[in-house]
Amino acid sequence: MKTRNFLSGSLVAAVFIGTFYLFFMPDKQIIDLKLSIGQTLPHDIVAPVDFHLPYHEQEFSEIRDAMLESIPVHLRLDREVWQPLRNRLYPMLLLATYDSSFARGMLEELSSIYEEGVFNLDDVREYYDGEQAVLLDSSGTEDRQLFDINEIEDVRDILEIRMARWDFPGDELTEISSILRPNLIVNDSSRQANAEIAVAGLSNIDTTITAGSVLLKANEQVTSRTIEYLYHLKNTAMGDHRFKNVAGLFLLVLLISGIMLFYIHDIMPDTWKEANRFLLLGVIWIISFAATGTLWLALKNSTAYPCASLVTFGAALTSIFFHRRHAIFFTLTFSMVLGLVHPHPYSIVLISAVSGILASLTVWDVRERRSVPVAIGLAGGGGVAVYLLLRMLNTSLYSSSLTESILSLLLVPVIGIGSAHALLFLFERIFRVYTVLSIDEVNKTDHPLLKKMGDVAPGTWNHSQTVAELAGRAAGAINARESLASAGGYFHDIGKMAAPELFIENQRNMENPHDNMNPWESAGKIISHVKDGVEMAEKAKLPKAVIDIIQQHHGVGLTKYFYNKALQESSDPKDVKKNDFSYTGPRPSTIEAALVLLADQASSFTQNLTSPEGVAELVGRVVGENDLEGELDDCHLTRRNLKTIVKVFTSVLESKFHKRVSDYPIGDSND
Repeated sequence: MKTRNFLSGSLVAAVFIGTFYLFFMPDKQIIDLKLSIGQTLPHDIVAPVDFHLPYHEQEFSEIRDAMLESIPVHLRLDREVWQPLRNRLYPMLLLATYDSSFARGMLEELSSIYEEGVFNLDDVREYYDGEQAVLLDSSGTEDRQLFDINEIEDVRDILEIRMARWDFPGDELTEISSILRPNLIVNDSSRQANAEIAVAGLSNIDTTITAGSVLLKANEQVTSRTIEYLYHLKNTAMGDHRFKNVAGLFLLVLLISGIMLFYIHDIMPDTWKEANRFLLLGVIWIISFAATGTLWLALKNSTAYPCASLVTFGAALTSIFFHRRHAIFFTLTFSMVLGLVHPHPYSIVLISAVSGILASLTVWDVRERRSVPVAIGLAGGGGVAVYLLLRMLNTSLYSSSLTESILSLLLVPVIGIGSAHALLFLFERIFRVYTVLSIDEVNKTDHPLLKKMGDVAPGTWNHSQTVAELAGRAAGAINARESLASAGGYFHDIGKMAAPELFIENQRNMENPHDNMNPWESAGKIISHVKDGVEMAEKAKLPKAVIDIIQQHHGVGLTKYFYNKALQESSDPKDVKKNDFSYTGPRPSTIEAALVLLADQASSFTQNLTSPEGVAELVGRVVGENDLEGELDDCHLTRRNLKTIVKVFTSVLESKFHKRVSDYPIGDSND
C-alpha cells in the first residue's frame, strides 16, 4: 500500500473510531426493559453493576427539612454592648441605693454575666426551635446548649432580686432592669450558610444494590419495587466500570475494523490500491454511522431506544459504486457494530442486516427507474417483518409503541436510499469514482471524441468498435462491469488521433512514415498515443475509470516489432534497451482494463486472418502470453475467467468470418 493510501486508510480508521466514540459510546448502562406488575420472566434479572436507589422525593424533602431544622442557631457575641450599659447603670444604682459598694458589686456580677454572653429567647425563636447554639466570637466558635447560656429575662430578674432589699416600687425596678439588653445577637446569615453546606453534602441514596444481586428471580411476579430497580439501573452512570466498558468496546470495534480492512485488501484490491475509492467507501459508512448516531441521540429521551438505523444509506451507495456483494458484507459488519451498543443487540443486528441486504440487492442498477422505490419498499418491509417476528418470538422487550416502531422502520429507508441517490452526483465529482450512469453517458458512439475519431482516424475507429464489442461481451460473461469495459474499448486508442498516419490501420494508399524513422523514434511515437489519449480524455472530462483503462490498456508491454527491428539494425545488441521500447504502464488494475488489453491485442492479431480456423489458437496465445508476462497480475482474473474470455473472444471473432454467397446475382435477373 502506497504512502498516500496508507494515510488515507489511517484517516478513515481514525474518523470511524472517533465517530463511534462520539455517537455510540454510552455514558450509562443500557438497560431498556419495560415490565408490568404481575408479569413473570423465565430467567433471573441480575444487577450488572452497583447502583443506588434514591429516597422518594417527599421522603428526601422531609430529611432535608429535618436537617435544616437541626442546624443550631448562631449567636454572635458583641463585646461592645456591656460598657455603655455599665456607664448608665452605675449612677442609677448609686442614686437609688446610696450604696457605692452595692453598686460596684452589682456591676461586677453583671459584667461577668455579660462576659459569658446574654441572649434574647424571643429573638432566637423567630429563627430556631431547637436547644443548640453556636457562639461566634473573634476568638472562634463554641457549641453550647441554650439552657446553659444567660437569657436576658433571667439577668433582669437577678438585678431586680438584688435590689429588692431596698423596697423599691416595682415600676422603678423594672425601669432600671429594662436598661439591660442582650449582647448575643442572632446571626441567621451564618446559620443559612452552614445549612446550605449541610444540604449540599446530603446524599439522597437510600439503598445501594451491589453487582450480582438478583433483582427478580425466575418465575416470580414483578412488583413495583422491581420496576423501580430497573428504572434506576437504566439511569446508572458507568462510574468505575467505564474504563473496562470503553476498552472492551474499542477492542471489539478494532477487531471488526481489522476484518473490514482485510476484506478490502483481499477481496477489493482496486479499492485498497486507489486512495479515492478507499476514501469514498470510508466516507459512505462514516456518514451512515454518524446519521444513525444522531438519530439515536435525538430519540434517547423517548419511550424507547430506536430500532431503526441508516444502514440503507451505506448499503445503497456501496452497492452502486462498488458491488452488491461488498454492500452485503459491510451491511453485516455495520449491523454488528450497532449490536455492540444497542440494548437489544440480537434484534438490531437482524433488523439492520435484513433491511440493508434487501437494499443492496435491489438498488444497485441505477439505470432502472423502479430500482429506488423497489429498494425502499423491500428494505422497509423487511425491517418491519423482522421486527414483528421478533415480537412474536419474544426475543426482546420493547418499550416503544408498535405504531411508532413500524413508522420509523418504514421512514428510515426513504431517508437513507433517497439521500444516497441525491448524493450520487456529488460523490462522483468529489472522489472521481463513477457510477454506471456516468459510464453509460460516454459509452455511446455519438460521443464527440468518438465521432471525431471516425473522421480523423477511421481505421482506428473500426478497430475500437471491435475491441469494445469483445471487452463488453467478455465482461458480461464473467460478471464484470460490461458498460465500463465497452466504454474502455471505444476510447482506448483516442490518443492516435494526435497523429493517425503513424498507425497502420489508418495508412491507406500512403507510405508508412516509420520506413523513414529509426526504431527508437518509431517506438516513442507509438507509445506516446497512451499519454495523448489520457490528456484528451481528461480534457473531455471522461470518467476516471475510463481514463485508467486508456492509461493501462498496453500495460508495460513491449513494442516488439520496433524492438526486433532495433536489434537487427544495431551493431551492438546490448545497446538496445527494452525500457526504450516498453509502455510506461501501469499494468491493468481492474478486470475491465485487462479485458480491453486482451481485446485490443486479439483484434489486432486476428485482423489479417482469412478464415476462422486459426482464431481460437491465436486468441488463446494472446491471453496465455499476457498471463505469463505478468500483465494480468494486478487485476485478479481467475483461470476460469481466462477460459471464458478465450471462448467469448473466439466466438465474436469467428462470427466475422461468416460465409457469403459467392454468386449473388447483381442487377436485373431478366438481363
